[in-house]
Amino acid sequence: MARRVTRIARSVAAASGLAETVAVSAVSRANTHPAPLRRNTISAQIHAALRHDIIVGRLAPRAMLSEHDFAVRFGVSRTPVREAMIKLAEEGLVEIFPQYGSFVAPIKLLDVFDSQFAREALECAAVEKAIERLDKAGDRELKAVIDRQRLALRPQSRDAFFRADEDMHILIFKAAGHANAWRFVEGAKAQMDRVRHIAITMPRKQASILAEHQAVIDRMLARDRRGAVEAMRAHLRGIFRTIATLRNENSEYFADDQGGEAARVVAPHVPRQTRKYVNSSITRS
Repeated sequence: MARRVTRIARSVAAASGLAETVAVSAVSRANTHPAPLRRNTISAQIHAALRHDIIVGRLAPRAMLSEHDFAVRFGVSRTPVREAMIKLAEEGLVEIFPQYGSFVAPIKLLDVFDSQFAREALECAAVEKAIERLDKAGDRELKAVIDRQRLALRPQSRDAFFRADEDMHILIFKAAGHANAWRFVEGAKAQMDRVRHIAITMPRKQASILAEHQAVIDRMLARDRRGAVEAMRAHLRGIFRTIATLRNENSEYFADDQGGEAARVVAPHVPRQTRKYVNSSITRS
């Protein structure tokens, strides 16, 4: 039992970027408390590991999934793997075809656009409110998070770059006094995050994201409410351009729901002044 818990814990820890100590503590708990681990707990851990692998692109869209291989990987029977796969299918991340097989679901564009719509509404409001509440301590936190992302601006640090990206957005909700509202964003953006993880492998995409973040932070520090909101809106609408590029290169990764409606979605207007500011920041990067 301890060996099985260790194997699953290591997979979950690796998937979520946690320290090696997570797996070690899991072994310690298993040895101290030898009671059998409940099957639904094992299934939940497998679900977490596979969900992360799908979102970060380790399991590519439309890749075939083998219950047997995952059972071997985690050192369990196929039953908890099957339960995890069913939950992933309910989340739209896996497609199960009886008598044929299970596959990583393609990225559903309508889900991405719905996520973008929700994020824009919530995050632009958060930026506006955060500016009303910012103080010197808040300014230091904003500067620190953008500095941390700048230090991760290299291909071998993509995971750290992505975490700093998330932390910047979380920090803005915190500054606005609505830290818990991030949970609504986080719960709705799995498909959007799949696009984001693929995107940061594109040449200069990390530099572009950093410049967009810098534009938001600069205007927040200057207490430029309108400019900060426009900069955030421009940043969040960049997903449309990213999808257009990725679809040209990897069209098989995506699915247009409802008869191709998603293919006709056009990126909303972004003020020219904001685009010019962000583009000049990219050039300086």
